[in-house]
Amino acid sequence: MAYIVCLEEDQDRWIAHVPDLPGCYAAHPEREVAVQAVPEAVSVYLAWCQGHGLRITGLSGPMVVAEVIRTWEFEDGYLVNAFFAADRPPVMEEELKEYQLLLEATYKDLKGAVDGLGPEEDGQVLPGERWSIGGVLGHVVRADWWYLDRLGLAFSESDLPGDPRAGLDHIQAYMLEQLPQLAKRVNVLTLAGETWSARKVLRRSLWHRRDHTQQILKLRRRLSGREARS
Repeated sequence: MAYIVCLEEDQDRWIAHVPDLPGCYAAHPEREVAVQAVPEAVSVYLAWCQGHGLRITGLSGPMVVAEVIRTWEFEDGYLVNAFFAADRPPVMEEELKEYQLLLEATYKDLKGAVDGLGPEEDGQVLPGERWSIGGVLGHVVRADWWYLDRLGLAFSESDLPGDPRAGLDHIQAYMLEQLPQLAKRVNVLTLAGETWSARKVLRRSLWHRRDHTQQILKLRRRLSGREARS
């Protein structure tokens, strides 16, 4: 049986999501290259799961691109991201354990990516970059809060810790606590032109965490290279 891929244009790149493997994706500025990279991304994802002790069933059969959706601007520069047909089904209670394990794995990766960095390294914005490492981590934390807020499940934004590491610990514990509530959100809703569901919240959180973990690791390598040359 074929497995589906859902394509989303996100600003300057295409992201190919694999709905049957939450958080599995391939990205590239060119759409066809992103699609061609999916089989390797699936292999990397399954190896990543195995490395975290997760037993995730692999995919067989041909790959089928089911949907292609471009982002669009709603108002005031807000970009509306894709809502795929695969995002619509409610999250089932029997899926919660797998989502818990995936959230724990991405949390562990993020913690490991910033481990051992001091305040100076955390706050240094390298040439050509938008954020420092601490800025990237804070962005991930705020995004998770925002995803939950779309479904009315977030706490007060003022309760987010200012320190990114403390914020990550806080939002991780809260997201795990809210998993049963996500399973109860069986409907979809639209805010500012963007449609949301519990499944989309989890898809985007896992993708976003994995994507920015790689960004942080790249920034660390650049920092190490600068220090070695100094």
